[in-house]
Amino acid sequence: MNLQDSSYFSPSQDFYSHKNLKILTKPQESYVALIARAILSSSNYQMLLIEIYEWIINEYPYFGTLQSKAWKNSIRHNLSLNECFIRQQKSENGRGYYWGIHPAAFDAFIHGDFRRRQARLRAKRADNLSIQTIPWMMNRDISLDYSIYQTQT
Repeated sequence: MNLQDSSYFSPSQDFYSHKNLKILTKPQESYVALIARAILSSSNYQMLLIEIYEWIINEYPYFGTLQSKAWKNSIRHNLSLNECFIRQQKSENGRGYYWGIHPAAFDAFIHGDFRRRQARLRAKRADNLSIQTIPWMMNRDISLDYSIYQTQT
């Protein structure tokens, strides 16, 4: 008996619809790209960890179907160890911190360049140049301290 002729093996076309394929397939983007896209979707370019999880699950239902929570560990790992992301102020309820994008990686992320190596080099280069964070990205009222640029005589 040919399995393809059997009604047992004839999946409905609805099963293979675009929506179901999106649910069944893992996205091709890296975790860095997913996190960056989530943060960039926010009006003030910062998100709590739980908001990043929710955005990823809403955009890629595949992650909501997983039994394992290893993907959440990968998100936390990338946030804390990748120089492209910076931890910002504590949340209003005191549970967790807001996460943002390092100013050196911001321009590349806005243009869709999520390559990890280049963003990392830009972040290190920016740190070496003593670039201060942009106040509107930090959502804080910060007056810039230009005394670090003055030379001692």
